Amino acid sequence: MKEMPIEARDKLLYAGLKLFTNTGYQKTSVLEIVEMARVSKTTFYQFFKSKEDIMVALFEQLGNEMTEEVKRAILQEDRLTYKAFAGINRYIQICFENRDVAQILLIESVGVSRNVELVRQRSHQGFATIILRTVETELPTTVSQQEMKIVAQAMVGAINEVIMQNFFDNYDEKPNFEEISRLLNRIVISAFVNLGMQD
Repeated sequence: MKEMPIEARDKLLYAGLKLFTNTGYQKTSVLEIVEMARVSKTTFYQFFKSKEDIMVALFEQLGNEMTEEVKRAILQEDRLTYKAFAGINRYIQICFENRDVAQILLIESVGVSRNVELVRQRSHQGFATIILRTVETELPTTVSQQEMKIVAQAMVGAINEVIMQNFFDNYDEKPNFEEISRLLNRIVISAFVNLGMQD
C-alpha cells in the first residue's frame, strides 16, 4: 500500500501501517488511526476490536504476501543450487525496498500481545518451511524431519537478525542486499550440509 486506499478497512490498515512504523505501535492510539484514515470510530469498530486487531491483520496480510513472493522467486529459479538464494534474496529485497513492511514484521510486532506473537510464529514457521522444502530433497534420508525443521527455524532467526542489524542500524547506508543474500545462502547451505554429514 503506497497511498491511501478507497475501502474503509483498507484505509484503517494503511493508517495503522504508517502510524505503527512512524510513531510506534505503543504510542499510536485508535483515535490517531481513525483520523488518519478519515473514518469514524464506529467504522473502526465495525472492522476491528482494537489496535491489536489491526496489527494482527497487518502482520497476516504482509506475512502472507511476503511468503508468496519468496515462493514465487524460488519457483522461477531453475537451478536447484540457486533456489535458496533466490528465496532469501527476495525476502531481503522486500525488506530493503519496503522498510514499513520490514519494520512491522521484524520490530513493531515484537512483544505486542500473545495473539500477535502467534501470528509472528506462524509467519516465521512458514518461511522456515519454505527453506526446508527447498533443501530437503538434497539431504540424506538419515537426517530426521525434526533436525531439518530446527535448522530451518534457526536460519530464519539468523536471516531476520541480519536484516535488523544491517538495515535498521545503518539506515542511511545502502547495504548490498544481494551480497548479504549470497552470504546468508552459503550459511544456510552449510548448515544443512553439515547436518547431513553427521553420523
